[in-house]
Amino acid sequence: MADARVVPISSVKYGLKAETSFGVGLDTSGADSTAYLTQPVVQAQKPTFNILRESRLLSGRGSVKNAADTVVNTRGGTVTMPFEMLATPRTLAQHMLLVGQESGTSGSTLHEMEIDGSSNANSMGGSISSGIPHSVNLAYYPASGEGTKVCGVICSDLTISGDIAANNGLLSMSGNYFSGFSTKDISTSTCLEQTFDGTWVAAETTYLDLHNISAQTLDVEGNATQTFIMKSFSFNIANGVNRVGSDTNGNAEVYVFPEYVVTGDLTIKYDDEFDYGAANNVVQDFLDGDTLSLAIKIGDGTADAEGECNIAAEIQYTGDPGQDISESGIFHTLPFECVQNSTTEAFKISTFKNEAVTVW
Repeated sequence: MADARVVPISSVKYGLKAETSFGVGLDTSGADSTAYLTQPVVQAQKPTFNILRESRLLSGRGSVKNAADTVVNTRGGTVTMPFEMLATPRTLAQHMLLVGQESGTSGSTLHEMEIDGSSNANSMGGSISSGIPHSVNLAYYPASGEGTKVCGVICSDLTISGDIAANNGLLSMSGNYFSGFSTKDISTSTCLEQTFDGTWVAAETTYLDLHNISAQTLDVEGNATQTFIMKSFSFNIANGVNRVGSDTNGNAEVYVFPEYVVTGDLTIKYDDEFDYGAANNVVQDFLDGDTLSLAIKIGDGTADAEGECNIAAEIQYTGDPGQDISESGIFHTLPFECVQNSTTEAFKISTFKNEAVTVW
């Protein structure tokens, strides 16, 4: 008789807990007692195992493949998993570290991550000090007595986006997790059929509201810090991660980050501050290849309380500014990439969470 059990997607959850050693399971007993922070996704996607499987038709077998000739090798593989959620103070701060591999903290506590060509790690492997470089154990939990734990998890890419008219105007995050640990050794890597008996910390319910923006400025035609009216924005950060080497369990020995790339787009209102005239021409900035300063401050600009966030970027337009036309009027859609400009970071994001990186 068929099983009548139905598992609704809303029953499935996943959580993160920072690693103290790169790629090592936090609890090697098989019953993970570590507390994971539940991530505030609507639908938790299953981790995908990218392993070697080769089905071969060998000589002497005739015209049909033989099961004995199939090669399956989990060593040297990767694990990936997509995610999408509203940003909360801790999830934003932690995912910034997972993609940027750089951290600055001050006060109690302002978390900063910048892409600047010198601070971001070129590789990671071995020891972790004060939570940096940053990697996590990921626990995927569909039901009691079932699940998967993945070690050595980082973000290969992260998109931070906001739209005044979408998601109630709240800041959103999406991207992909990556791990080079795909084998079944419970002490160091991914574990299938894992029972999670420990505490699950509830997902945060504090969000970052674009309606609380106190400043949004952009340079145009030599005019600095012109105030714009925004419709939406998006930043995508990618680190190009590759796994390197293979230990005795077939897991990565090192991750390498060959290039940090930040791209995005900004949609702002066509008005006297940003138009096609001689003094405020967004098209001229594109044709001239200008580098322009962009700033978005959610909150009062100090980023000293949960729900506040500052974004600063040095941008160059990558295409002719397009038009977004609606009943609200004409808007410019400005595609860009972030670049280092002298000593100014290509991209910097600051947010507040009253927790040290080491407790994540």
